[in-house]
Amino acid sequence: MNINDLYNILLSDYPSIKIKSNENEIFKFIPELEKCKGFNQNSDWHIYDVYEHILHVVDYVDSDIVLRLAALFHDIGKPLTYTEDLNGIGHFYGHWIKSQDIFDLFALIHNIDDNISFMVSNLILYHDKNIGKLNNYDLNSLYKLFGSNGIELLFKLKEADLLAQNSKYHSLLNDYNDQKRKIFTRCR
Repeated sequence: MNINDLYNILLSDYPSIKIKSNENEIFKFIPELEKCKGFNQNSDWHIYDVYEHILHVVDYVDSDIVLRLAALFHDIGKPLTYTEDLNGIGHFYGHWIKSQDIFDLFALIHNIDDNISFMVSNLILYHDKNIGKLNNYDLNSLYKLFGSNGIELLFKLKEADLLAQNSKYHSLLNDYNDQKRKIFTRCR
């Protein structure tokens, strides 16, 4: 497998099917992804293990290589950051940083285009950020980092991520729409 093979899989309709049918090759190419398979999240927020959650997010985002790569790597660091509280609830503090690190190294090794790599890396880093709690300075900084097209991609990833979680939390999609309006209202 090489990067073009991965791109072809990711840009296909329902890439999760092709990922599953090529798991051995993909796990050799991205060994951190194999660690996600069967990794229970032990949280009311999640109905899938980390791997299945990732595959759902990959299927839910638009067929765009930036979005599909971000979806594939957005939670890949979760097994490395797992902790459990006294009630047995799983937490993944800082998983976005570990996931970003994994992607950045992957991008470097496989010579992924700098513009693609920059956007994917930042989408991974900010996919869990509660934008509604940001002050105007932080909103402006986020807007400068992503630009309007990048902000759209960020919210597409955030929405796909939420849709691949427990449906009782899907009402948060309304909050995402409010957050998106807030950033565009304050930063344009």
